[in-house]
Amino acid sequence: MGAFSLRTMRPRASQTTPKPTDAPLFPFWVEDRGLSFFLAFLVLITIFVPMIPLSRSGRIGLDLIFAFMLFSGAVATIRHRALMYLVVAATVIEFTADLIVEFNPSLGHLGWDTALKVSGMAILVVMTLRHTFRPGPISVHRVMGGVVAYLLIGLTWAFGYKLLMEQRSDAIHFQSSITGSLTGEPSRLIYFSFATLTSVTYGDAYPTHRIARSLAMAEALIGQLYPSILIATLVGMALQARSSGGVDP
Repeated sequence: MGAFSLRTMRPRASQTTPKPTDAPLFPFWVEDRGLSFFLAFLVLITIFVPMIPLSRSGRIGLDLIFAFMLFSGAVATIRHRALMYLVVAATVIEFTADLIVEFNPSLGHLGWDTALKVSGMAILVVMTLRHTFRPGPISVHRVMGGVVAYLLIGLTWAFGYKLLMEQRSDAIHFQSSITGSLTGEPSRLIYFSFATLTSVTYGDAYPTHRIARSLAMAEALIGQLYPSILIATLVGMALQARSSGGVDP
């Protein structure tokens, strides 16, 4: 009777074992140092891209970097293969849309490629915040993850402005223009977005359309509230982990 009961209990114990699909596909990105590698891509975009107008090859390279960031951000938190394949497919569609618009500019006014990019960047912000504020010890890589999310917010708003200017080219006024440079190119909008996010304005660009003004006000509020909320949350998590370590034997 005892042997029979043991045999009947074995299937129940096997039900609690984790499935192979729950294992991370890319262990490097699940670890905290993946956020530091992530930060390097964002610094490259936010600092060096606005310096020069982009050629066709430069724009394609930038689109490829954005696609890689979306993919790498997805694998940092997603462990189910089916959902991973779905994110990879969405990334491929986004990059394909960028290429179609690049070689056929007449389709650019539809804004579908920019809308896909805004959606991808917004998902990436959520994924990065989820990875940064997950339970566990606070490390320097987790702090870098908070910086990554801050930069991603600025980039998301930049492409949001681009989507608006594809419909209304006068939504944001730039006082000085460079010959051969469009006011709706990503480099100028990245500059305007981070100037708004950090509340550092030089008066050379300002929103004129009501939707652009609403977006600018929302971005400015996030730029003021996010650093304080980030610091308070990380400090609270660090103190909670320290107190829990002191109580446990």
